[in-house]
Amino acid sequence: MRDYRKKILVVTKDTVVIQSVNKSLARAYRLAMADSVLSAESILSDEKPDLVIMDLDYAGCLDTLDMIRRRLGSISIPIIIMAMQEQLVGLLPLLEDGAEDILIKPTAPELLMKRAANYLELNDYREADYEFMKSRDAISVSIAELVECRDLTTGGHLKNTTAYFKLLLEEIMGREEYKDRVARGDIRDLIRSVPLHDIGKIGINDDILRKASSLNSDEFEYMKTHTILGKETFEKIMKETGESRLLLLARDLAYCHHERWDGTGYPNGLKGEEIPFYARILAIVDVYDALTSRRTYKEAFSHEKAMEIICEGKGSLFDPSLVEVFLSITDKLKQLLNSRNGNAC
Repeated sequence: MRDYRKKILVVTKDTVVIQSVNKSLARAYRLAMADSVLSAESILSDEKPDLVIMDLDYAGCLDTLDMIRRRLGSISIPIIIMAMQEQLVGLLPLLEDGAEDILIKPTAPELLMKRAANYLELNDYREADYEFMKSRDAISVSIAELVECRDLTTGGHLKNTTAYFKLLLEEIMGREEYKDRVARGDIRDLIRSVPLHDIGKIGINDDILRKASSLNSDEFEYMKTHTILGKETFEKIMKETGESRLLLLARDLAYCHHERWDGTGYPNGLKGEEIPFYARILAIVDVYDALTSRRTYKEAFSHEKAMEIICEGKGSLFDPSLVEVFLSITDKLKQLLNSRNGNAC
């Protein structure tokens, strides 16, 4: 029975490949045939396919693969390359650039049909996972905004801190000395976790959370417990749902972003390398946003003054090597700060 929901884009000029594809797939799926980059791009503009089959002998194969990757962005669809046996050497870059699999020509119709069905099923799972991720992200953002709505003294802090965190993380990832410190698989979950670092403030009383003046010593000690409440929140979630990298990262950021390099931070007085690496990054950008933002009890410091204060905390409050990286992106930070404030750079 034909499945009109599934569309396969076939990119080739080879009549033998066209005949094989038609024989094995035309009865079951909708086929869109393209013989150039332009025609393939036109088809992608009309409707996203569920699977792409590309003939390596087609002269524009690499250009088409690059175009598909750019046009679809973060959306991933399976791509199968068809090639002759003697062409297999050197095809690893194609797999690294987005191709899912390679089939040897000539391909038996039964094999092509089975492989297409498998990858279409894989795409269904990916689509379901993508929708789940969107829902999870929406829930996370809503929770983060709920925290910020309660804390009237720190408007925009979570959004700002996330933007600064991304900027610093990108610079760190580009440096050879940190190549083993940042796992690429962590990046997406890290960016999702940063806005949740103050989730424990949900458990802080309004009279303390919304106080318009500086906190006294007792009030400050009470405010410190938001790190513990944040940790406990994520641990309760993990108890019900099981551990995930996202929840582990969110827990560590919530629990440790107020720890200090010299051991004078809270809640546990962790020192130096004892502090999770990502929490050390967050500690710097968290303070930078606090310094450059207006509060009911203080005016916003300038970018220059904030950088001066952070530099003074190098080796005491903050990881000294990370402060050096932070200072190296001062122009980018200032540009982002000015953009946030609606000023000309």
